[in-house]
Amino acid sequence: MFLLITVVVSSWLLWRAFRPRGASLFSPRKHWSLLLARPMVDAMAVEGFYSPACDHFTEQSQTILRAALLHQAGIRSNSNDEAVRAHFSATLDQQWFGLDLQALTATDDPRAAMAFACVRVTFLVRCALLMRWLEPDLAWRVLLLNAQRAQDCFDSWEDFGKAYQSGRKQWVATFRVDSLGEAFDEPQLRQLLAPGGGAWADVTWRTPAALNPVLVR
Repeated sequence: MFLLITVVVSSWLLWRAFRPRGASLFSPRKHWSLLLARPMVDAMAVEGFYSPACDHFTEQSQTILRAALLHQAGIRSNSNDEAVRAHFSATLDQQWFGLDLQALTATDDPRAAMAFACVRVTFLVRCALLMRWLEPDLAWRVLLLNAQRAQDCFDSWEDFGKAYQSGRKQWVATFRVDSLGEAFDEPQLRQLLAPGGGAWADVTWRTPAALNPVLVR
Protein backbone atom coordinates (compact mmCIF):
# COMPACT_ATOMS: atom_id res chain seq x y z
CA MET A 1 0.00 0.00 0.00
CA PHE A 2 2.84 2.35 0.89
CA LEU A 3 4.51 1.57 -2.44
CA LEU A 4 1.28 2.35 -4.32
CA ILE A 5 0.93 5.69 -2.56
CA THR A 6 4.56 6.53 -3.33
CA VAL A 7 4.06 5.77 -7.04
CA VAL A 8 0.88 7.88 -7.19
CA VAL A 9 2.52 10.84 -5.43
CA SER A 10 5.61 10.61 -7.66
CA SER A 11 3.44 10.55 -10.79
CA TRP A 12 1.50 13.58 -9.58
CA LEU A 13 4.70 15.52 -8.87
CA LEU A 14 6.03 14.67 -12.34
CA TRP A 15 2.75 15.82 -13.90
CA ARG A 16 2.98 19.11 -11.95
CA ALA A 17 6.57 19.67 -13.05
CA PHE A 18 6.04 19.19 -16.78
CA ARG A 19 2.40 20.10 -17.39
CA PRO A 20 1.76 22.70 -20.16
CA ARG A 21 0.09 25.69 -18.57
CA GLY A 22 -3.41 26.62 -19.61
CA ALA A 23 -3.80 23.72 -22.02
CA SER A 24 -5.26 20.25 -22.26
CA LEU A 25 -2.68 17.66 -21.36
CA PHE A 26 -0.69 15.05 -23.16
CA SER A 27 1.48 12.98 -20.87
CA PRO A 28 4.45 15.08 -19.70
CA ARG A 29 6.82 13.08 -21.90
CA LYS A 30 4.69 13.47 -25.02
CA HIS A 31 4.28 17.21 -24.48
CA TRP A 32 8.04 17.54 -23.98
CA SER A 33 8.73 15.70 -27.23
CA LEU A 34 6.52 18.12 -29.16
CA LEU A 35 8.21 21.21 -27.70
CA LEU A 36 11.33 20.42 -29.75
CA ALA A 37 9.49 21.65 -32.85
CA ARG A 38 8.55 25.02 -31.35
CA PRO A 39 10.64 27.12 -33.81
CA MET A 40 8.90 25.51 -36.80
CA VAL A 41 5.45 25.54 -35.21
CA ASP A 42 5.81 29.28 -34.58
CA ALA A 43 7.09 29.87 -38.12
CA MET A 44 4.17 28.04 -39.70
CA ALA A 45 1.54 29.15 -37.14
CA VAL A 46 0.28 25.56 -36.90
CA GLU A 47 -2.91 25.26 -34.86
CA GLY A 48 -3.57 22.23 -32.67
CA PHE A 49 0.01 20.99 -32.69
CA TYR A 50 0.16 20.72 -28.88
CA SER A 51 -3.47 19.87 -28.24
CA PRO A 52 -4.60 16.32 -27.42
CA ALA A 53 -8.07 17.35 -28.56
CA CYS A 54 -6.78 17.95 -32.11
CA ASP A 55 -6.60 14.68 -34.05
CA HIS A 56 -6.55 16.03 -37.61
CA PHE A 57 -5.78 19.11 -39.65
CA THR A 58 -8.42 21.22 -41.33
CA GLU A 59 -8.60 20.96 -45.12
CA GLN A 60 -6.95 24.37 -45.39
CA SER A 61 -4.00 23.30 -43.22
CA GLN A 62 -3.65 20.06 -45.18
CA THR A 63 -3.48 22.01 -48.43
CA ILE A 64 -0.87 24.44 -47.08
CA LEU A 65 1.42 21.80 -45.57
CA ARG A 66 1.00 18.74 -47.77
CA ALA A 67 3.60 19.34 -50.48
CA ALA A 68 6.33 20.47 -48.07
CA LEU A 69 5.75 17.53 -45.72
CA LEU A 70 5.94 15.06 -48.59
CA HIS A 71 9.13 16.69 -49.83
CA GLN A 72 10.77 16.39 -46.41
CA ALA A 73 9.73 12.75 -46.13
CA GLY A 74 11.08 11.97 -49.59
CA ILE A 75 7.68 11.01 -50.98
CA ARG A 76 6.50 11.95 -54.47
CA SER A 77 4.25 14.99 -54.43
CA ASN A 78 1.57 13.28 -56.52
CA SER A 79 1.21 10.35 -54.09
CA ASN A 80 -2.29 9.84 -52.72
CA ASP A 81 -2.97 9.43 -49.02
CA GLU A 82 -3.08 5.64 -49.25
CA ALA A 83 0.39 5.55 -50.83
CA VAL A 84 1.74 7.99 -48.23
CA ARG A 85 0.39 5.84 -45.39
CA ALA A 86 1.96 2.74 -46.92
CA HIS A 87 5.31 4.50 -47.28
CA PHE A 88 5.38 5.67 -43.67
CA SER A 89 4.21 2.31 -42.38
CA ALA A 90 6.96 0.48 -44.25
CA THR A 91 9.87 2.86 -43.68
CA LEU A 92 9.47 5.26 -40.76
CA ASP A 93 10.57 2.90 -37.99
CA GLN A 94 13.77 2.05 -39.87
CA GLN A 95 14.57 5.42 -41.40
CA TRP A 96 13.35 8.26 -39.15
CA PHE A 97 16.75 8.71 -37.47
CA GLY A 98 18.39 9.46 -40.82
CA LEU A 99 15.92 12.11 -41.98
CA ASP A 100 17.75 15.37 -42.81
CA LEU A 101 21.07 13.72 -41.89
CA GLN A 102 21.50 11.58 -44.99
CA ALA A 103 23.02 14.31 -47.16
CA LEU A 104 25.48 16.15 -44.93
CA THR A 105 28.25 18.05 -46.67
CA ALA A 106 31.92 17.87 -45.75
CA THR A 107 31.71 21.25 -44.03
CA ASP A 108 28.56 20.60 -42.00
CA ASP A 109 28.83 20.60 -38.22
CA PRO A 110 27.25 17.23 -37.25
CA ARG A 111 26.01 18.51 -33.89
CA ALA A 112 24.24 21.46 -35.48
CA ALA A 113 22.81 19.15 -38.11
CA MET A 114 21.47 16.87 -35.37
CA ALA A 115 19.58 19.71 -33.66
CA PHE A 116 18.08 20.77 -36.99
CA ALA A 117 17.05 17.18 -37.70
CA CYS A 118 15.48 16.73 -34.26
CA VAL A 119 13.29 19.80 -34.77
CA ARG A 120 12.24 18.78 -38.26
CA VAL A 121 11.52 15.15 -37.36
CA THR A 122 9.26 16.30 -34.53
CA PHE A 123 7.39 18.64 -36.84
CA LEU A 124 7.09 16.10 -39.65
CA VAL A 125 5.86 13.23 -37.50
CA ARG A 126 3.31 15.23 -35.52
CA CYS A 127 2.00 16.81 -38.72
CA ALA A 128 1.86 13.40 -40.41
CA LEU A 129 -0.24 12.19 -37.49
CA LEU A 130 -2.57 15.17 -37.93
CA MET A 131 -2.72 14.45 -41.67
CA ARG A 132 -3.85 10.93 -40.70
CA TRP A 133 -0.91 9.39 -42.50
CA LEU A 134 0.40 7.63 -39.36
CA GLU A 135 -1.00 5.34 -36.72
CA PRO A 136 -0.67 6.96 -33.27
CA ASP A 137 1.47 4.15 -31.83
CA LEU A 138 4.08 4.51 -34.57
CA ALA A 139 4.02 8.31 -34.46
CA TRP A 140 4.50 8.55 -30.71
CA ARG A 141 7.17 5.87 -30.68
CA VAL A 142 9.24 7.93 -33.11
CA LEU A 143 8.48 11.22 -31.35
CA LEU A 144 9.59 9.86 -27.97
CA LEU A 145 12.74 8.28 -29.36
CA ASN A 146 13.57 11.51 -31.18
CA ALA A 147 13.12 13.37 -27.88
CA GLN A 148 15.50 10.95 -26.20
CA ARG A 149 18.02 11.50 -28.99
CA ALA A 150 17.86 15.26 -28.43
CA GLN A 151 18.37 14.88 -24.68
CA ASP A 152 21.31 12.55 -25.23
CA CYS A 153 23.02 14.98 -27.62
CA PHE A 154 22.41 18.34 -25.91
CA ASP A 155 22.70 19.66 -22.37
CA SER A 156 19.86 22.20 -22.14
CA TRP A 157 17.19 24.04 -24.11
CA GLU A 158 19.69 26.84 -24.71
CA ASP A 159 22.33 24.44 -25.96
CA PHE A 160 19.76 22.80 -28.23
CA GLY A 161 18.44 26.16 -29.50
CA LYS A 162 21.89 27.48 -30.35
CA ALA A 163 22.73 24.28 -32.22
CA TYR A 164 19.45 24.53 -34.13
CA GLN A 165 20.32 28.11 -35.12
CA SER A 166 23.61 26.92 -36.58
CA GLY A 167 22.02 23.86 -38.14
CA ARG A 168 19.42 25.82 -40.05
CA LYS A 169 22.00 28.35 -41.26
CA GLN A 170 24.29 25.65 -42.64
CA TRP A 171 21.32 23.86 -44.20
CA VAL A 172 20.15 26.86 -46.24
CA ALA A 173 23.70 28.07 -46.94
CA THR A 174 24.16 25.15 -49.33
CA PHE A 175 20.83 25.77 -51.07
CA ARG A 176 18.92 23.04 -49.27
CA VAL A 177 15.25 23.90 -48.94
CA ASP A 178 13.56 24.61 -45.61
CA SER A 179 10.06 25.41 -46.79
CA LEU A 180 8.56 24.54 -43.39
CA GLY A 181 10.66 26.99 -41.38
CA GLU A 182 12.15 30.44 -41.30
CA ALA A 183 15.21 32.21 -39.88
CA PHE A 184 15.73 31.47 -36.19
CA ASP A 185 18.11 33.93 -34.60
CA GLU A 186 19.10 35.06 -31.11
CA PRO A 187 15.95 37.17 -30.43
CA GLN A 188 13.69 34.18 -31.17
CA LEU A 189 15.77 31.93 -28.94
CA ARG A 190 15.74 34.50 -26.10
CA GLN A 191 11.96 34.69 -26.41
CA LEU A 192 11.60 30.93 -26.02
CA LEU A 193 13.93 30.99 -23.01
CA ALA A 194 12.40 34.07 -21.33
CA PRO A 195 11.51 33.19 -17.70
CA GLY A 196 7.82 33.18 -16.95
CA GLY A 197 6.61 33.24 -20.53
CA GLY A 198 8.94 31.46 -22.91
CA ALA A 199 7.76 28.09 -24.19
CA TRP A 200 11.05 26.46 -23.16
CA ALA A 201 11.82 28.57 -20.10
CA ASP A 202 10.08 26.65 -17.32
CA VAL A 203 10.38 23.15 -18.78
CA THR A 204 13.10 20.95 -17.35
CA TRP A 205 15.45 19.65 -20.04
CA ARG A 206 16.03 16.26 -18.40
CA THR A 207 12.99 13.99 -18.28
CA PRO A 208 12.49 10.24 -17.79
CA ALA A 209 13.95 8.21 -20.64
CA ALA A 210 11.65 7.25 -23.51
CA LEU A 211 12.74 3.65 -23.08
CA ASN A 212 13.75 2.41 -19.65
CA PRO A 213 14.27 -1.35 -19.92
CA VAL A 214 13.77 -3.42 -16.78
CA LEU A 215 15.89 -6.53 -16.26
CA VAL A 216 13.71 -9.64 -16.21
CA ARG A 217 15.08 -12.35 -13.96
